[in-house]
Amino acid sequence: MNVRPGEWRAMLLLQLQIFLIIAVLLITKPVGSAFFLSRFGPEALPYAYILTAIVAAIISTVYAAAVKYFSILRVNLWSLGVCIFTLLLFGLVLPLGASKDIVAVGLYLWVALFGVLAASQFWMLASMVFDIRQSKRLFGPIGAGAIAGGILGGYLANLLASVVGMRMLLFLATAMLLPCIFISLYIWRHYVQPQRTKAKREFTEELAAAQPYRIILASNHLLLLCGIIALSVITAKLVDYQFSALASARFADPDRLTAFFGFWFSTFNVIGLLIQLLFTQRIVQRIGVSGALLFLPAGLSLGAFFMFLVPGLGAATFSRLVDGSLKQSLHRAGVEMLFLPVDPQVKGKVKTYIDVLVDSAAGGIGGLLLLLLVDGFGITSFGISPVVLFFALIWLVCVLLIREEYLDAFRDQLRHLRPKDKRKGLDSRHKEVLAGFLRVLNEAELGSDGRQVLYVLERTADLRDEQFTEPIQRLLHHESPAVRARALNSLSLRQGPDLLMEVMPMLADPDIRVKNAALEYLVTHHLEDAEPLIQDQLNDPRAEIAGAALVELVQETRSNPVLRKRWKLQEHFDQRVEALQRLPEEEAVAWRRKLLVAAGRAGTPLGHEFLATELGGQDPKMVQAAILAAGESLDERWIFPLVNLLSEAPYRPYAISVLVQYDLSLVRALPTYLQEGKIQLEDLRRLPTVLEKINHQQTVVLLFALIEKYFPADLELRLEVLRALNAMRRDFPELQMPATQIFRHILAEAKTYRTAIKNLEAQAKLLPLGNEQLREARSGLYRLLLQRQDGNLDRLFRLMGLRYPPADIIPVYRGLRAAGQQEKINALEFLDVLLDQPLKRLVIPLMEYGIQAADAHHARQRETDVAQLEEIQFRNFRRILGGRDVRLKLAVIHVLGLQGDVRYRPILEKCLSAPDKRVRDFAEKALRRLRGEQLQ
Repeated sequence: MNVRPGEWRAMLLLQLQIFLIIAVLLITKPVGSAFFLSRFGPEALPYAYILTAIVAAIISTVYAAAVKYFSILRVNLWSLGVCIFTLLLFGLVLPLGASKDIVAVGLYLWVALFGVLAASQFWMLASMVFDIRQSKRLFGPIGAGAIAGGILGGYLANLLASVVGMRMLLFLATAMLLPCIFISLYIWRHYVQPQRTKAKREFTEELAAAQPYRIILASNHLLLLCGIIALSVITAKLVDYQFSALASARFADPDRLTAFFGFWFSTFNVIGLLIQLLFTQRIVQRIGVSGALLFLPAGLSLGAFFMFLVPGLGAATFSRLVDGSLKQSLHRAGVEMLFLPVDPQVKGKVKTYIDVLVDSAAGGIGGLLLLLLVDGFGITSFGISPVVLFFALIWLVCVLLIREEYLDAFRDQLRHLRPKDKRKGLDSRHKEVLAGFLRVLNEAELGSDGRQVLYVLERTADLRDEQFTEPIQRLLHHESPAVRARALNSLSLRQGPDLLMEVMPMLADPDIRVKNAALEYLVTHHLEDAEPLIQDQLNDPRAEIAGAALVELVQETRSNPVLRKRWKLQEHFDQRVEALQRLPEEEAVAWRRKLLVAAGRAGTPLGHEFLATELGGQDPKMVQAAILAAGESLDERWIFPLVNLLSEAPYRPYAISVLVQYDLSLVRALPTYLQEGKIQLEDLRRLPTVLEKINHQQTVVLLFALIEKYFPADLELRLEVLRALNAMRRDFPELQMPATQIFRHILAEAKTYRTAIKNLEAQAKLLPLGNEQLREARSGLYRLLLQRQDGNLDRLFRLMGLRYPPADIIPVYRGLRAAGQQEKINALEFLDVLLDQPLKRLVIPLMEYGIQAADAHHARQRETDVAQLEEIQFRNFRRILGGRDVRLKLAVIHVLGLQGDVRYRPILEKCLSAPDKRVRDFAEKALRRLRGEQLQ
């Protein structure tokens, strides 16, 4: 059993309590069933089921009202007290002849209701003692106590029924229930109450006032859970009727019938105990909660099929065996785990309600079905099998549906850790928005503030709707120069009336923005008609006028070499470059900017030499302008120079934005530079930020190649690549991520993470040992190991974010790094449910181990065997020094030099031939220390 220190006492007490409860149930159940059947016969069972449902509804209503005003402990103790008193009363009045029928009905009802009420209260108490992760480990051993109690109770009923009689069995059961009161009190005071005081959660007014059935109806998870419970009870009632009816027909004597029931009920529990001890935990771990819940309905479907083919007590016993052995083992564990993600406050209000009312109401429905089938249609017990099969199939569907709801329940617990959704931009083509834009343009007065108009012109620049043309044309006479210029720019892009005569006077506008907008319009729409005017602008000595003309002409003649030659643009460009040295600095700067723009937009070799010179210049402003010009050209010759600028902070944002514009051309060009080793590592670490914006499958391939083929040892590059891949997974979900490669990387990161945890745990224990200098060196190594562990965990979850929805992985990662223990537990449990089986077996034990070892103080509190720790440290240090992490190697070598352990001399001597000079120097210094200590 996977029971950890500090859990044994609570686990054993709970195990004893459920052992006693189920033992009492299995002592009284054969007595109640046999006594009832001997008095009324199997034909009365449907009525008993209906009566049980009615009484259960009354008890559930009273129970729900009680938990509003009293603590769960007080309600549980009162419930146990009433059960003990009524059971004792039945034993006292049993000899009275007139009361036998009343006792038969009352005892049958007591057994039916005690089984669900006491068990529900017990599991509620157990879930308050243990958290989710503890529950998954310990509910199996605790449940084994229930099955062992069932074995003992059944065999006691079988052995003692004919020896001491029914009355003494009831007195024995009463005596066995008494210790449960004291166990409940002890567990509450020592395990539940301290936790409630430490982390008390208040009811909201809405939740406190809500009725349990309203809470259930508002939750798909709880509705499906109720459906599974109800269908299991209905099916079980039908199977139990078949078993009881056929057994009653075979054994007429009540004592023989009691012995038969006692034997088989105990046998069911023996098999259930074996399943619980040997298979339950393995099945839940391998196929999950929903997979574990499939076994019982599948087994009952098979039993119904056998009953249909080979009717008889044997087939009925098989079905009852499946129900009896799985229901209190595998199925019970699965159902209790379905309650785990439910909020504790909600669970307190609905769990007993579900366990008692839904269970009993379903039993009542089963009784009505039996009345309809047996009394109404005259169907024999054999003919009920198709109905059993029908309900079992619906049950299977509910189990399949609840898996996603189970996941959603855990998602809801971590919803505060989910990344916030980005707001989507306004759709400028929305009818109402367009109407608003048009209204602003139509109502714009010539002397009004142009800021709102400028905003509308900017938002409608890409729209080609003809209704905007006339209002924008009127803005050419607006008082604001910015509005006039922007309006003309907008009209240049539209199909509209010829504006030559209206635009030509605008070349004389005092505002340079209007001049340039007019020049742009004339170049793009009336190059030949306005040639003299454009030539005058081109020959103007001012850069803001002549430079703008040069840029417009270069761009307009980009695909027309004849026209470019006619305008002599190459000669003009060269003359302006030669004249730069003769111009004052301010004018030269303005001309250099214009010439760079012209070189970028030329689309030909024009200006390439000038652009290359400026890219390698020392003036940051000019280099930034050159980067933007290179981006406008989209010539592949600039890719390598631009990549080389990624490591320089002043140029990085410009280089990134420009390289993104190269799109697939960049992705195709990079492998050649990588194979030739031209790109520096510092530049390469910034490259994933560029590649993450290029939506293509080849980008994904290249990113994986960076960490697998070209630079597999660099941790910083690995993290940047994973960040880029995560961004692509988020922004371009249609791209395919290679599952095999991802799993291989997860496996490698998981092994590294395990090593990091062991290193941290060993160093945490060794921190207090040695002299002050050694302790300081160990402390530095410990901090570095913590950083490496954090980075390792980050990379591990980023890899899982490539395989699973990031909206699920991100809250889990944040939850595991949160300060609160409950958030860590919720995150780990959600991850356990989310992961596929191969990854679950790999990652979940690792995360659990990491949480346990994260607290260095906790690690130091354990018993420390120095010799064993030094052996662990030796293995870990040897692995680190044989690895590729240079910083970690330096920290380890520094510790070894101060530690003075000669066992490390061969490893340190190997480090003398390391490729990194720092490692060689540190190793040489450490070896000198070792030799000096040895000589002394």
